[in-house]
Amino acid sequence: MGDIGTALVQQIHARGEDGHALCLIGACTTRRAAWVAPDRGPEALLGEMEEAAPPDWSAIMDRLTQEAPRPLVFVDATGAPDVAARYETLLQAGIHVVTPSKLANTRSQAAFDRLRAVAADAGVQYRYETTVGAGLPVVQTVRTLVATGDRVRSIRGVVSGTLTFLFSTLRDGCSFSEAVQAAVDRGYAEPDVRDDLSGNDVARKFLILARTAGYAIEPSDVQVESLVPDALAESPRDDFLRRLSGVDARWQKRQATAAAEDAVLQYVGRFSSEGIEGGLELVPDSTAVGQLGAQENLFEITTDRYADVPLVVRGPGAGPSVTAAGVLADVLKIARGACPSSLPA
Repeated sequence: MGDIGTALVQQIHARGEDGHALCLIGACTTRRAAWVAPDRGPEALLGEMEEAAPPDWSAIMDRLTQEAPRPLVFVDATGAPDVAARYETLLQAGIHVVTPSKLANTRSQAAFDRLRAVAADAGVQYRYETTVGAGLPVVQTVRTLVATGDRVRSIRGVVSGTLTFLFSTLRDGCSFSEAVQAAVDRGYAEPDVRDDLSGNDVARKFLILARTAGYAIEPSDVQVESLVPDALAESPRDDFLRRLSGVDARWQKRQATAAAEDAVLQYVGRFSSEGIEGGLELVPDSTAVGQLGAQENLFEITTDRYADVPLVVRGPGAGPSVTAAGVLADVLKIARGACPSSLPA
């Protein structure tokens, strides 16, 4: 299983007696799939996945939509396009969907609207809190603002925990290539770290926030700066990481320039009614954005009500454990709504 999926299973098991209210019926990756017997808990799944057979998605979908008990929550932590393409079928079958994957929400505006409409028609929930900010309550905050009649004017922030970690590590004296490799090794990066370095991950997060805020925006309307060297853009993943040291000297100079100006390098994104953009900026080190470290995110949300002083959400925005915790929180919200007497408030 992937890092997030493994962490999620472990967190369900760690809930102890409370965890009995959540019955894990199975799990799969792109290479393995296993069903869990009703009398066995989530702790049994990790071992069974080692011996599991490759997934048969036709059979899995048939079992989920036709035989599995309800209420049922399908969690997608794969980041696989073919899995994201199945959300609509699952929702139509009365299955709740929870995901940290940004793929389904960053296709066309029509596709995004369709998923939310299908979920509403079927009376199930489509929750994607962890697509932005990992475990931080960012999507829910925007939803609540809109639901209570507020209007989101703009959102500014450092929204990639991977890039925050990268620039923090650069300030600590590591080379650019070492910092990127460290982000990969610690599970902070996307499956291909170029999704982070290209700005695509930032673009997707702001696209999701803008759409959640009620704006209609297509992916082609987003403009972000890429940090991927042109010569390595099409290289195989392992070759890309191996050759990345070729740009270390250039990044060392950029870091020195920032330090000389009492500033730090941060990748900052912005959304407003005029569109979405993101890129590398020199930020004064005395500001909140300039003081971000580790894999922190910071979101400044300006609305009609929060016009003079923006609403700020800040905290860790990357890592398997915090992302899995956010996924689990979404699952528990669904479970409490479906079976309010079975779970603590």
